[in-house]
Amino acid sequence: MRARGPGAETVAVEAKERPAPKRDPLAGFPCKLGDVLVRVAERDEAWLAGALVLEEEHPVAVIFVAPEAGGDRAIFVRSAPSPGLAWLAPLAPGELALTPDPPHSLEHGGARYQRVRRLPVTVSRIGSGAPAVGAQAIVAEYEGGGTDRIVVLAGAQQTLAWKGVALGEGDYDVLPGDGSTLE
Repeated sequence: MRARGPGAETVAVEAKERPAPKRDPLAGFPCKLGDVLVRVAERDEAWLAGALVLEEEHPVAVIFVAPEAGGDRAIFVRSAPSPGLAWLAPLAPGELALTPDPPHSLEHGGARYQRVRRLPVTVSRIGSGAPAVGAQAIVAEYEGGGTDRIVVLAGAQQTLAWKGVALGEGDYDVLPGDGSTLE
């Protein structure tokens, strides 16, 4: 049944012109921009100022950047069904022999790291301080001995790598921020 009469066309036009609600790219992740992540045992903390949102059809991982006076930190967070969180520090350019397609294994500091995940993704920068890698990239996750991790993001503009440790649920706390750094 179709509505007839004055105003019927106006209602239909208004419905078409209304933009879709903006989705939160960090929905479903345990932390957001502006939060402070605290490593419980080390009493170390990271303020999440910016992020690289990595998407396939939906966000699959986020690399949060946390500026630090002594050296920047990064927090790598995967989405469900296999959530994971890694506390990372950037590796200097040239510290790893990287190619545009991350290799199956890496060596760093005399230890061998095996690639456990490789995903082609689109990249969105949000917040402040997130590095530019390009709109398309490949993210690769590597595991070493125990909780040692390396994350590589190979984009068209640059390839970045971080090294650190995986954290379990009881290893960190999230102190919620106000979300004011969202753009």
